[in-house]
Amino acid sequence: MLTIRLPKADWAKAWRAMIEVAPVRLIARDPNYEVLPVHLELLTASGFAYEVVPLRSPRPENRRHGPADEKERKNHDRD
Repeated sequence: MLTIRLPKADWAKAWRAMIEVAPVRLIARDPNYEVLPVHLELLTASGFAYEVVPLRSPRPENRRHGPADEKERKNHDRD
């Protein structure tokens, strides 16, 4: 998947055109979208401006390193 940013002035028309070809996923309010190469071909052929933006790495999850509650903690200690 590719990530693109559309100008706010054109995003509605570009989005309507893109969803006719294949599903599109909005990933940021900028508006940033995850698209397929076929979407880029459509946008280019239709004269829409867009910017390819780098994918952000997902944020690391804040995971706990131990059991969630006291009962699990006791069971964990027995192992």
